[in-house]
Amino acid sequence: MRVKQENMTQIPEIILKKISQKVTEEELQLLEEWLSQSEQNRVLYQKVMHRNNLAFIEKECQNIDNEIAWGKVLRKIKMQKRMPVKSLFMKVLRYAALLMLPLLVASYLLFLHSSQKDSSDTFAQMEKQILELKESSLITDDGEVVYLESKSNETLVEIDGTQIQQKDSTLLYHKEAKDNEDVKYNSLVTPRGKVYNLVLADGTKVWLNASSAIKYPVSFSSDIRKVYLTGEAYFEVARDTLKPFIVSTSEMDIEVLGTIFNVMAYPDDKVMETTLVSGQVKVKAYKNNMILTPGMQAHIDKENKIVNQTKTDTDMFTSWRFGRYIFEYENLEGVMGKLSRWYDVQVSFADTEKKNLHFSGSLFKYKEIDETLHIIELATNVRFDRSENFIIVR
Repeated sequence: MRVKQENMTQIPEIILKKISQKVTEEELQLLEEWLSQSEQNRVLYQKVMHRNNLAFIEKECQNIDNEIAWGKVLRKIKMQKRMPVKSLFMKVLRYAALLMLPLLVASYLLFLHSSQKDSSDTFAQMEKQILELKESSLITDDGEVVYLESKSNETLVEIDGTQIQQKDSTLLYHKEAKDNEDVKYNSLVTPRGKVYNLVLADGTKVWLNASSAIKYPVSFSSDIRKVYLTGEAYFEVARDTLKPFIVSTSEMDIEVLGTIFNVMAYPDDKVMETTLVSGQVKVKAYKNNMILTPGMQAHIDKENKIVNQTKTDTDMFTSWRFGRYIFEYENLEGVMGKLSRWYDVQVSFADTEKKNLHFSGSLFKYKEIDETLHIIELATNVRFDRSENFIIVR
């Protein structure tokens, strides 16, 4: 049985997955079929898999931008820098000979490295925007900042025809996707103490919590729907079996077809969490893959790089959309972290041991801060000294 021509371009990626021991049974079968097609394929595979050759490929990959042979590839990357890495990689492969498999593997490593660097730059930029912007803001593809709270029920029409309607603290996108269209990204940013909603061009609904940012295509013209998140958001994903929806954070990716879930991924927190309300999601973090079913939560320990899943009450992690924070035996450090983002205050502990005290209860986000602090004082062995935007826990 011969490997179909359209599947030939998957071989370098499958080889890389085999090297990193992340290959699936289906991919192994495809690789075996390719190896059985010719002695030339088997010899080439053995050369690529040889330890010395792998070391050489990785070394060449690090310096590949200095190779004249790859000048055209690098220019293509520069010209189409907004194109998803996978789409660009596939275009390059269409014009490359399969006999150049070692170079293709190296080029894939280059794209992977570039993708990781671009992602790091993306999250760093988003975190900077959260700190700099003091009201909910839309950032367009060309860098224009639109302050949303100073406008009401307006419609913005971009040059490419994208219609962005603002209505009652919600942005709604209207843009018909076209094949081979350059991907344009917008960002929605909320500062401390603010929330905002978003309806993407595919109908996916997003609730963005305080001190958060999401970067997203204005239309989904590629074979995946990928957005970038720092902070916290609740998603109701529009189902599309041909285009998986991916939420990418600094430490994990969540892949779905159509479902409802909450993601908490604040950069200053020690943990990240994905809580599934309905449907099914795949969570990828630190080379771990796990499938969540409704009522399950993926818990990511960023310090120790540990991933696990537990059964949970989803209301505890989604009630913020309705103006409440529900806590069940949560340590005081975590409680005060959430309140600091909502009330825009700085919190410090006079006694660090108090961080490990636990609190259970329901707090209403829209109450005055002094009333909220008083409730916590009654339930725990602490008192708060507040001076404007600074709180000391004693």
